[in-house]
Amino acid sequence: MKLNILWILPLLLTGCVTRQELPELKQPGKWEVSAATVSTNELSVWWTSFNDPVLADLVETALTNSPQQRIAAARIREARGIRRSARAGLFPGFGISGDAGREREALTESTGNFYTAGFDASYEVDLFGRNRNTLDAADAQLRALEADLQWVELSLAAEVVRTYIDFRSAEKQRAIAEKNLKAQEDTLKLVEQQHTHGEAPRLDVERSESLVNTTRASIPEFQRLAENARLQLAVLLGLLPQEMPELNREAGVEIPGADVNALLLAPADVMAGRPDIRRAAAVLEADSALVDVSVAELYPTISLSGFFGFADGVLFDSARIWQGAVDGAVNLIDFGRIEGRIDAAEAREKQAYEQMRQTVLQAVANVESAMTDYARIRERRGSLEKAYENSARALKLSEMLFREGEVSFLDVLDAQRTANNADSALAAAEAEQAKSVVRLYKSLGIY
Repeated sequence: MKLNILWILPLLLTGCVTRQELPELKQPGKWEVSAATVSTNELSVWWTSFNDPVLADLVETALTNSPQQRIAAARIREARGIRRSARAGLFPGFGISGDAGREREALTESTGNFYTAGFDASYEVDLFGRNRNTLDAADAQLRALEADLQWVELSLAAEVVRTYIDFRSAEKQRAIAEKNLKAQEDTLKLVEQQHTHGEAPRLDVERSESLVNTTRASIPEFQRLAENARLQLAVLLGLLPQEMPELNREAGVEIPGADVNALLLAPADVMAGRPDIRRAAAVLEADSALVDVSVAELYPTISLSGFFGFADGVLFDSARIWQGAVDGAVNLIDFGRIEGRIDAAEAREKQAYEQMRQTVLQAVANVESAMTDYARIRERRGSLEKAYENSARALKLSEMLFREGEVSFLDVLDAQRTANNADSALAAAEAEQAKSVVRLYKSLGIY
C-alpha cells in the first residue's frame, strides 16, 4: 500500500498544473497600400532585378565570405550538436565494462587473481515525455538559429545593395559636378573675353569664377563619399580594401535599381516567409516544449539497467553473470522548487508569445512603411525629372539671350545654379528610390 501511495501522490500533485492558453495571433488580410502581388519565387534573388552584374557578384561574395554569415552558420552547427545530444536521450546507452584484481580468501588463506568483463546497458523510460520535449525544444532552437542565418543573409544582401547604391550615387554626383564644371569653365572663358573687350564688367567675371570654384570644391567630397562606400563594401564582403574587385568607376555612373518597379507579396506569404517571424515562432515553440519538460519533473522517472558478462578467478570457477534492475524516483517534497521552475518556464513562454506578436506587428508596419516610401519617392522623382527638364531648357534659353544681349549675365548664372541643383537633386532621388526598393524587399523577408 505504501508503494502505491508513493506512485499516486505525484499524479495528484500534477492535477494542480494547468497549462496557460495563448490567444491566436492576428494577421492582416490585405495591405493598406494597393499594389500587384506576386509569388515568393518571382522575387527570389531580387537584387538581380537591378540588372547590374557587378552588384550581383558582390552580393554572392558577401553571402559566402562575410564574417557575419559565417558566425551565424557556426551557431547552427552548434545547435545541431545540441540536438543530436538531446535525441540520444530517447535511446538506450550501451557500454563495455571490465574489472581485474587480486584477492585473498580469509578462510582458506588462498590468494589469486580475478577478472570480470561484459556489456552493460541503461535506458530511461520516457513515460511522461521529458526527453521527447527536450528534443522538441532543441529542434525548435535549431530552427530559430536557421531563421537567424536567413535574416543575417537577407540583411547582409540588403546592406551590400544599399552601400553599392551609395557608391554609384556618389560617382554619378561626381560625374554631374565634372560636367557642370566644364560648362561653367566655358562660360567663364566667354565672360573673360567679353571683359577684355570691354563688353562685360569685372563683377560678371568674379561671379562666374565663384561658381566655378564652388562646383570644383564639391568634387573631392563626392570622391570621399565614393571611397567610404567602397571601404564599407569591403567590410561587408569580408575583404581587405586591396582585395576588393574593380567597380568600373569610369563607366559605372548610373544608379542601379532606379527604374525597378517594386512588387509585393501577399500578407500570408510575408508572415510565413520573414525570417524574424519564423525565428520568433520557433523560440515560442521551444519555450512551450520547455514548459512541458518542467512539468514532467513532477512525475516519476523510471530507468532500466542490465549487465551481461563473464567472471573468472582462482577462487571460483569461470561463469556467466547477468544483472537486471528497474530504478524509480519521484519528488515528494521540494518546497515548491519544481513549481517555481514551471512558473518561470511559463513566464518565458509568455514573453516569447508577446515577442512574436511584436515581431508580426513590426513586420506589417515595415511593409506598409516601405511601400509608402517607395510610392512617395517615386512621385517626387517624377516631379524632379520635370524640374530638371525645365531648368535645362531655361539654361539654354538664357545663354542664347545673353549672347544676343537681351538678358544680364546674372540671369545666366542663376539659370546655371538652378540646372545644376535640379540635376543633383534628381540623381539623389534616383538613389533614394533604388534604396526604397531595397527596404521594401527586405521588409518582405525574401532573398
